Amino acid sequence: MERWFSRITMFWMLFLGEVQSQDWTKCSTGCTCDGNKMSVTCNGLKNVPNDIQKDAKKLDLKYNSLSKLSPTAFHGMKELTYLGLEGNKLQALPAGVFDQLVELDRVQLGGNQLKFLPSGIFDKLTKLTYLTLSTNQLRSVPQGVFDSLSSLSTISLEANDWDCASCDILYLSQWIRVNSEKVKYYASGRYQPDPDGVTCQGTMESVNKITKENTFQAGCPTTTQQMATSPASTTTTETMTVREKQTKPRMKIFQEELFSKASIFFCQVIFTQHVSLVVIHILAEIPLLHIVCVVRKP
Repeated sequence: MERWFSRITMFWMLFLGEVQSQDWTKCSTGCTCDGNKMSVTCNGLKNVPNDIQKDAKKLDLKYNSLSKLSPTAFHGMKELTYLGLEGNKLQALPAGVFDQLVELDRVQLGGNQLKFLPSGIFDKLTKLTYLTLSTNQLRSVPQGVFDSLSSLSTISLEANDWDCASCDILYLSQWIRVNSEKVKYYASGRYQPDPDGVTCQGTMESVNKITKENTFQAGCPTTTQQMATSPASTTTTETMTVREKQTKPRMKIFQEELFSKASIFFCQVIFTQHVSLVVIHILAEIPLLHIVCVVRKP
């Protein structure tokens, strides 16, 4: 009985080994497979093939024409350690697309058209050490999106559309300050720390310099326009967000409908030190980037 059981076991081992060999010889269309390195490299694709070897350790899909991913595109690939998606046309990532890639060590997502990241997109990637998100169209990232990346040592975030006028930027700003040694830029053949190189859209201001205290005077969210009147005087108050920083110095015209055309006043915004009012009296010294101008009828 034992001999019979041993023969059956040996037969299944040989059969499974043959299946694995056959799997690696039958490579997906447009792809090259290396069974020794357990790697798959694909070119000229518009979609991720559904017959890629599930035991692959390296999947190189860089510089294809992928515009979207199926939520199950990488399901079952639990041994994958490298995933290259750089240089495609991805505008979004489906929630959970990486959840089964628990062994993943490196992910390249740079050079796409990503406009946002789903919450929890990297939560299962606790072994990830390397992540590129540079050269996309990201304006912010979800609260806590990087918090599960306990093994991360390198991340690239530059050349995005970081919206520093939005309260949503505050998580990223703080995360970069705390993890400055991990935020790197590729130059001269290697990655080197450059946390200040992650800059706000339209300016050279570093994202890590944006804080609630020096940016959002009234706290988040900011109010873009606020009107206030009192019996003693007719007052127009307009609050401008940090977008005003993008052109400096800037001239702003304020007009209250009760004023005559000859009574229009100008308020010049100075960004180099503190905000003050020109022509009219100085209302108050306001923290940089949050501007309040009050115009009163003379």
